[in-house]
Amino acid sequence: MTVVLLLVALTLVAASARLPNFVVLFADDMGFGDPSVYGHPTIRTPNIDQLAMEGIRFTQWYSAFHVCSPSRAAMLTGRLPIRSGCAGSGPDGGVFPNNAVGGLPTNETTIPELLKSKEYKSAAVGKWHLGQRKEHLPTNNGFDEYFGVPYSDDMGASAWTSEKGIPLPLVKDETVMEQPANLGTLTQRYADYCRDFIERNKNNNFFLYMAFNHVHTPNFVSKEFCNTSIRGRYGDAAAEMDDAIGQIMKSLKDNEVDNNTIVFFTSDNGPWLIRELEGGSAGLLYEGKTTTWEGGVREPGIVRFPPLIKAGRISHEVVTTYDIFSTVLTLADVREPTDRIIDGRDMSPILFDVTGKTSHKCLFIYKGTPNEKLTGLWAIRCGPYKAHYVTNTHLNHTAVIHNPALLYHLEYDPGENFPIDSKSSEYEEAMLVIEAAKKEHEATLKPVPNQMAMGGNDEYKLCCDKDSQKKYSQYPPCTCNPENFHAWKCGNPV
Repeated sequence: MTVVLLLVALTLVAASARLPNFVVLFADDMGFGDPSVYGHPTIRTPNIDQLAMEGIRFTQWYSAFHVCSPSRAAMLTGRLPIRSGCAGSGPDGGVFPNNAVGGLPTNETTIPELLKSKEYKSAAVGKWHLGQRKEHLPTNNGFDEYFGVPYSDDMGASAWTSEKGIPLPLVKDETVMEQPANLGTLTQRYADYCRDFIERNKNNNFFLYMAFNHVHTPNFVSKEFCNTSIRGRYGDAAAEMDDAIGQIMKSLKDNEVDNNTIVFFTSDNGPWLIRELEGGSAGLLYEGKTTTWEGGVREPGIVRFPPLIKAGRISHEVVTTYDIFSTVLTLADVREPTDRIIDGRDMSPILFDVTGKTSHKCLFIYKGTPNEKLTGLWAIRCGPYKAHYVTNTHLNHTAVIHNPALLYHLEYDPGENFPIDSKSSEYEEAMLVIEAAKKEHEATLKPVPNQMAMGGNDEYKLCCDKDSQKKYSQYPPCTCNPENFHAWKCGNPV
């Protein structure tokens, strides 16, 4: 055990004689530049800001992917999505549809599965998006409880969408509780569920994964937050999510587990720029969701743990969302699986030691599963240098091959504005390192079933009642709560 981790263990024993609890707060489509603590001039996120002031804020925190399903698979398994078959099959990598045949493979091992050896209680709340079939839901992937919408909020009909297909379901464990879900009350119900889970488990060790549907479009909000932000509806949605985070943090304090709980906050991928004002911002970073530029994969990232993380720190070390896996296991004194490659790295030396350095030599940024559509490994970051072999933009999905590769020094040029001259010695030296890392990494890959290439089958859509139209003939099949199609909806301004 390192000196740093020995200090952690001794501190935790002295404080409570218990292992720490873990809370992962996961935003959807929030850009690097959206939280006010990351510089947004008109969005207010006081509770996210408070997390940063009481913990450590990272400036070089990376998601595993540029869209949501792959990045979530990586966080829960500690593995790049290319290894689990969750890197997608389309030109944007891809996400699981609402009738997905595949999902997070049952032979993958998740954080809550491993924490069971230490008798942790676990709950997943909110957006899952790793398959909606029974075997792929959270309760069959290590979680004791689940409450949420199993995919994106625009993938089912509701009062807030023009979608005409199957209504958006709200699921408790493996049962559809409400269909369509009432999005205007959803975020508060998420917060209430989290508060209840914390209170029920204050005498246990617990792992709480709160994956918000905010700020993915449509930007639904409650009456309390309707038209309250000068940033418009996106700002309203960000403020509502921030308020829920504040309620969860207050619950930790009220139940006297605050000082024994490590809280992570980040987002699954960059802002959905094609949604224009309904989407977010990557700040000074270039591009957003569905691209491998920095704006697509670099995220806000905050970790708070009062006993051991010095308040108000800012770290420029390179870390990733899939490092949460290794960090949680280390601090819970659980061994990582040895029968597979784990890409995550323990962040503890950075969190608890101001001189701590990243364990990542290189990050591998995929566009999808390699195939004839030019998906695959599009970019690599080693040290401060990032090479782009292929690029696209959110407006033009056509792949542009770069030969020689584009190379940027991200610590000098985080906006990727000024590529390094391919004839320079700096370029040659950096690319030698990157090419060697690429060769070594690709040698570790093994073919696995492509989960997203399995496509969809309507018989796997979640349905509260397949005979619902006998009762509600004027509504889509699987409607059990027709009143929610007419639920209150926030009006203009957008």
